[in-house]
Amino acid sequence: VRLLRDNKNYRYTWTGQVVSEIGDHFNNIAVFSLALAATRSGLVVSGIMLARAVPAVMAGPLAGVLLDRMDRKRIMIASDLVRAVLAAGFIIAVRYPAPWLLYLFSGLLMFASPFFTSGRASILPTIASKEELHTANSLTQTTQWTTLTLGTLLAGASVMQFGYNWAFFLNALSFLFSAWSI
Repeated sequence: VRLLRDNKNYRYTWTGQVVSEIGDHFNNIAVFSLALAATRSGLVVSGIMLARAVPAVMAGPLAGVLLDRMDRKRIMIASDLVRAVLAAGFIIAVRYPAPWLLYLFSGLLMFASPFFTSGRASILPTIASKEELHTANSLTQTTQWTTLTLGTLLAGASVMQFGYNWAFFLNALSFLFSAWSI
């Protein structure tokens, strides 16, 4: 509590993390639900999972190099803005639920993600003092698991109640909020 109260930079970064990660789970639930509803194929869901994993793994080394050589804050904000556009792009897949659109947007979204997540990990030592760093790392990791739980619950209820478009729109907004927070 003291870290969040006293360290404005960490508080803003952490708040952006909370909102963005909850938004990520809105996207996950909506994409996988849409894929199953449109195709009734577990193979398509597996394809989406691969379309998300492979680009993220490929982007990791590139993100690391760029984050070491360029302004991390700008890269993180750019990543969030790109992800906001891509997250909104999933709305096209609601109207035209072709698996290739889900693969495309999933791959591009996950390719952009390491530029933010690796950036967040690398800026912690610059926004938290040496005394705060252990707490900041612990809170950041605990938050990831908490947002997984809350985000999945909220996303499932939201998709069921309000539909896919709303979930994708909220995910896009979450990235805009995260960019603003940074």
